[in-house]
Amino acid sequence: MRTAFVLGGTGFVGRAISRVLRDAGWSVTVGRRTSEPLPEDIEGSVGDVVALDRNDDDELAAGLGEGVDVLVDTIPYRARDGSQLVAMKDRVGSLIAISTVSVYSDDDQRSLDEAGSAEEFPDFPVPILETQVTVTPGDQTYSTRKAAIEEALLQQDDLPATVIRPGAIYGPHDTQCREWFFVKRILDRRPVVILGYGGRTVFHPTSVANLAELVKLAAEKPSTRVLNCGDPSPPDALGIERCIAAAMGHEWTEVLLPPRLALTSVGRTPWSGPKSVVLDMNAAREELSYRPITSYPEAVGEVCDWVTAATRDLDWRAVLPRAAEYLGTRFDYDAEDRLLATLGRV
Repeated sequence: MRTAFVLGGTGFVGRAISRVLRDAGWSVTVGRRTSEPLPEDIEGSVGDVVALDRNDDDELAAGLGEGVDVLVDTIPYRARDGSQLVAMKDRVGSLIAISTVSVYSDDDQRSLDEAGSAEEFPDFPVPILETQVTVTPGDQTYSTRKAAIEEALLQQDDLPATVIRPGAIYGPHDTQCREWFFVKRILDRRPVVILGYGGRTVFHPTSVANLAELVKLAAEKPSTRVLNCGDPSPPDALGIERCIAAAMGHEWTEVLLPPRLALTSVGRTPWSGPKSVVLDMNAAREELSYRPITSYPEAVGEVCDWVTAATRDLDWRAVLPRAAEYLGTRFDYDAEDRLLATLGRV
C-alpha cells in the first residue's frame, strides 16, 4: 500500500487531503503539534496521528519512521522549511508543498503583500501562468518566505517536489473563513450589502476539495513542478456575495460602490481589490488530467452551514481567530449606515 505523511494533517486543508488520499487507497499518517485528543468531528477520519514539532528536524524525521512514499506539507511557513523537507530525502519518495498565489509579482515587482494602495496593487495578466515572475525569496514577509521554500524545493534534484499555488482557500473548519464577511451580515439580518469596486474584481477562490484532488494526482505522479490551483469559473466579489446569500436563503439590496469610493473599510470584502487575481489551470489539466471536483456555487453552502453552526451562541472571534485578525473592524454597521445616508439609500 502506498504511504503518505501529511504535515498539518488536522487543519482544514490537511484533513481534506488526508481524507482524499485515504479514499484513494493510501495509508495516511498525519502530523500535528499536540498529543491532545482529536476533536470529535475529525476523530477517525484523518488516519494515524503523530504528535511532533515540525520546527524540530529530529522530531520530523522520527515521525516519518521508516519512510513514506510522499510527504505533503500543508504548513510550510518558515524560509528554512523547504531545505528541511529536502533533508528528509532518505525517508521520503516525493514532496508536495502548499504555497500561495501571493508569491507572484507583476512586471513592475509589485506584489500582494506590499499593496498598500490601489496604485501599489499588482497588475497581473489574466490569467496568471506558473511562469509569472515571483517575489524575491527571503525572510521579510509571508510571501517571500513561501518563495524561499519554493526555491529550496525547485532548485534541487534529490527527489521530486511539487509546489502548489492556491488562491483564497476555503472550506469547512477554516478559522480564517472569508465567507464570514457575508454570513455574519446575513445572520445579523442586514437589509443592505455594500461592495467596493462594484464587486467586479476577482480574487480566485480555491475549494479545499479541489486542492485535495490536485494533491492526490500529484502524489500519484511525482515530479518537480509548479501548479496553480483555483476553482473553475471563479466568481467576482459580487458573485460570491450572491452565492452565499442564495445558500442561506437571504435577500438584500446590493449597493455597488465605484472605485473612487472604495477607499475605506466599508464595502471592502476579503475578495475586493482594484484589479483581478485569476489563476491559469491549464498546467494541472495537461500534466495530471486534473478536473475540478466542485465549483464555488456548489461548495460554499457547506461552509455557510458549518460556520453558522460553529459560531452559534459563541463569540465568533474565539471560533474564528484568524478571521478576527482581519475582519474585526469590518462589521461597523454605523459607518455603513452613514455612507448609505450620504448616498441617499436609506
